[in-house]
Amino acid sequence: MQMLIPLDDAMGHPTLAINPSDTILAVKLAGGTPRQVDVPVDAKAVLFSATGPFWAKVGSPATVPAADILDGSAPELNPLARRIGTASVIGLAATAATTVTLSFYG
Repeated sequence: MQMLIPLDDAMGHPTLAINPSDTILAVKLAGGTPRQVDVPVDAKAVLFSATGPFWAKVGSPATVPAADILDGSAPELNPLARRIGTASVIGLAATAATTVTLSFYG
Protein backbone atom coordinates (compact mmCIF):
# COMPACT_ATOMS: atom_id res chain seq x y z
CA MET A 1 0.00 0.00 0.00
CA GLN A 2 1.34 3.45 -0.93
CA MET A 3 2.29 5.86 1.86
CA LEU A 4 0.54 9.23 2.09
CA ILE A 5 3.62 11.41 1.59
CA PRO A 6 3.61 14.82 -0.10
CA LEU A 7 5.97 15.12 -3.05
CA ASP A 8 8.76 17.68 -2.94
CA ASP A 9 9.23 20.33 -5.61
CA ALA A 10 12.54 21.03 -7.39
CA MET A 11 13.67 23.14 -4.40
CA GLY A 12 12.94 20.34 -1.91
CA HIS A 13 9.81 21.97 -0.47
CA PRO A 14 6.68 19.82 0.14
CA THR A 15 3.83 20.29 -2.34
CA LEU A 16 0.14 19.34 -2.17
CA ALA A 17 0.76 16.49 -4.66
CA ILE A 18 0.79 12.91 -3.34
CA ASN A 19 1.45 9.48 -4.81
CA PRO A 20 -1.56 7.78 -6.38
CA SER A 21 -3.09 5.11 -4.17
CA ASP A 22 -2.77 1.49 -5.17
CA THR A 23 -5.87 0.56 -3.11
CA ILE A 24 -8.99 2.38 -4.31
CA LEU A 25 -12.55 1.18 -3.72
CA ALA A 26 -15.64 2.49 -5.54
CA VAL A 27 -18.91 2.12 -3.63
CA LYS A 28 -22.30 2.75 -5.23
CA LEU A 29 -24.76 4.06 -2.66
CA ALA A 30 -28.50 3.87 -3.18
CA GLY A 31 -30.38 6.77 -1.65
CA GLY A 32 -31.36 6.01 1.94
CA THR A 33 -29.49 2.67 2.10
CA PRO A 34 -26.42 2.80 4.37
CA ARG A 35 -23.35 0.70 3.55
CA GLN A 36 -20.26 -0.35 5.46
CA VAL A 37 -16.86 -0.80 3.81
CA ASP A 38 -14.12 -2.94 5.32
CA VAL A 39 -10.86 -1.06 5.84
CA PRO A 40 -7.94 -2.82 4.09
CA VAL A 41 -5.21 -4.27 6.28
CA ASP A 42 -2.37 -1.78 6.91
CA ALA A 43 -4.47 1.25 5.86
CA LYS A 44 -3.80 4.32 8.01
CA ALA A 45 -5.58 7.05 6.03
CA VAL A 46 -8.39 7.38 3.50
CA LEU A 47 -9.18 10.06 0.93
CA PHE A 48 -12.81 10.38 -0.20
CA SER A 49 -14.30 11.61 -3.46
CA ALA A 50 -17.91 11.33 -4.64
CA THR A 51 -20.36 12.14 -7.40
CA GLY A 52 -22.76 13.70 -4.87
CA PRO A 53 -23.25 14.50 -1.19
CA PHE A 54 -22.60 11.62 1.24
CA TRP A 55 -22.23 11.01 4.96
CA ALA A 56 -19.34 9.00 6.43
CA LYS A 57 -18.34 7.68 9.83
CA VAL A 58 -14.97 6.02 10.43
CA GLY A 59 -15.35 3.03 12.73
CA SER A 60 -19.11 2.63 12.73
CA PRO A 61 -22.25 2.75 10.56
CA ALA A 62 -23.34 6.06 9.04
CA THR A 63 -26.89 7.24 8.46
CA VAL A 64 -28.37 10.33 6.90
CA PRO A 65 -29.43 12.42 9.91
CA ALA A 66 -33.20 12.72 10.18
CA ALA A 67 -33.01 15.07 13.19
CA ASP A 68 -30.47 16.97 15.27
CA ILE A 69 -27.60 14.87 16.64
CA LEU A 70 -26.20 16.86 19.53
CA ASP A 71 -24.19 14.24 21.44
CA GLY A 72 -21.11 14.35 19.18
CA SER A 73 -21.86 11.08 17.36
CA ALA A 74 -23.08 12.46 14.01
CA PRO A 75 -21.58 11.23 10.74
CA GLU A 76 -19.61 13.75 8.65
CA LEU A 77 -20.91 15.30 5.45
CA ASN A 78 -18.43 14.99 2.55
CA PRO A 79 -15.17 14.44 4.47
CA LEU A 80 -12.03 14.80 2.35
CA ALA A 81 -9.40 12.81 4.22
CA ARG A 82 -9.37 11.01 7.54
CA ARG A 83 -6.92 9.07 9.68
CA ILE A 84 -8.29 5.56 10.20
CA GLY A 85 -6.66 4.63 13.49
CA THR A 86 -7.84 1.21 14.66
CA ALA A 87 -11.17 1.30 12.78
CA SER A 88 -12.03 -1.79 10.73
CA VAL A 89 -15.02 -0.31 8.86
CA ILE A 90 -16.18 2.96 7.34
CA GLY A 91 -19.91 3.65 7.26
CA LEU A 92 -21.39 5.51 4.26
CA ALA A 93 -24.87 6.86 3.49
CA ALA A 94 -26.50 9.26 1.02
CA THR A 95 -29.94 10.67 0.33
CA ALA A 96 -29.67 9.96 -3.43
CA ALA A 97 -27.74 7.54 -5.62
CA THR A 98 -24.05 8.43 -5.30
CA THR A 99 -20.74 6.75 -6.05
CA VAL A 100 -17.99 7.25 -3.46
CA THR A 101 -14.34 6.38 -4.03
CA LEU A 102 -12.12 5.61 -1.07
CA SER A 103 -8.37 5.85 -1.70
CA PHE A 104 -6.42 4.15 1.06
CA TYR A 105 -2.86 4.85 2.19
CA GLY A 106 -0.56 3.04 4.62
